[in-house]
Amino acid sequence: MPGVCARGLSHGERKQLAVNLTRVLALYRSILDAYIIEFFTDDLWGTLPCAWQEALDGLNPPQLATLLLGMPGEGEVVRYRSVWPLTLLALKSTAYALAFTRTPGSQTPSEFLENPSQSSRLTAPFRKHVRPKKQHEIRRLGELVKKLSDLTGCTQVVDVGSGQAVPTGPRHSPHHVVRWVDPTALCEELLLPLENSPPSGARLLLTGLHACGDLSVALLRHFSCCPEVTALASVGCCYMKLSDPGGYPLSQWVAGLPGCELPYRLREGACHALEEYAERLQKAGPGLRTHCYRAALETVIRRAQPELRRPGVQGIPRVHELKIEEYVQRGLQRVGLDPQLPLNLAALWAHQAQENRVVAFFTLALLLAPLVETLILLDRLLYLQEQGFHAELLPIFSPELSPRNLVLVATKRPLGEALSVLETEDS
Repeated sequence: MPGVCARGLSHGERKQLAVNLTRVLALYRSILDAYIIEFFTDDLWGTLPCAWQEALDGLNPPQLATLLLGMPGEGEVVRYRSVWPLTLLALKSTAYALAFTRTPGSQTPSEFLENPSQSSRLTAPFRKHVRPKKQHEIRRLGELVKKLSDLTGCTQVVDVGSGQAVPTGPRHSPHHVVRWVDPTALCEELLLPLENSPPSGARLLLTGLHACGDLSVALLRHFSCCPEVTALASVGCCYMKLSDPGGYPLSQWVAGLPGCELPYRLREGACHALEEYAERLQKAGPGLRTHCYRAALETVIRRAQPELRRPGVQGIPRVHELKIEEYVQRGLQRVGLDPQLPLNLAALWAHQAQENRVVAFFTLALLLAPLVETLILLDRLLYLQEQGFHAELLPIFSPELSPRNLVLVATKRPLGEALSVLETEDS
């Protein structure tokens, strides 16, 4: 998916991008605010302009991946079956133009060609009990941290949120510490667990791989207040877990923009895997009907108990093999209702017939989701720049393997073109 490169923007252009993003998100707020499980109860299809309905109605999943998400299958030629309304084309173009690019500078990783489960670039200790996704992330972030350490002269690396407990026996590098990191704690509390107190003039690099929610915010604040921390490499995730207020917005600029608010629903949507869903659309598997089934279940729940809205339904195994009435019965049991409630089978079958509409609406929301992530990450860039630091955003992971693939790199002195080496992959 095309997009805008954060490194190619001046500080003023980044501020203008924030303005544009808040305006666009406000314009399409109804789509982003919607819960797909309320597709039938709230008539989400009817909220779309009639011209959009005509253009999207009847498109199969592969066509949605190609025409709406702009991710055609290999060798596929993009062909529109009808003339789309300009407003829908404008939405598509705007979503492409304003989102940070997720395409890394390096080519598709070749580390899994020989074995899809084992990276050829990591030794056995780094692969043990580690999924391919995490192997890829460990290798790429490790390369970046090494390069950034060399560029900034850092002597120690503090990896926050690594998930390790204190090992038994003699201590060897790296030194693991179990400790709660408070987003509001003083920087000294972060440095205390280090095995050896940093000598005078020590230069630390702070990093976190998919630091969840406020933990990413804590890294930024510790970087800001700690004189010893001279570099930062942070990959965030779980934006819906950000404190509100406190976790967003961070920058004065974004906080002052009308419509900058990002409620839970928008932040949760920004965590979806766009490329992975596009692949699912191209394969057009029966698993895509899950959203339609869940939306149909919601209509039955509302009729049985109107005050019960959007209850959590634990995963029902092999949904695609169930008839819709079987799914509804199991779903009713999962939310504490009588699974033998009389069902209107004609209504359920009518809902099932709209499966492609449900998928189309969800795809439309997914197209806009990267704009929310872009605004959150842009706010962090501006927050650091407002304090006089130098910050960039680089896509370093393959988005097909790792949906949250943008790393925030910050330093306390300009590095200029030297940052370009961070994007290149070691051979």
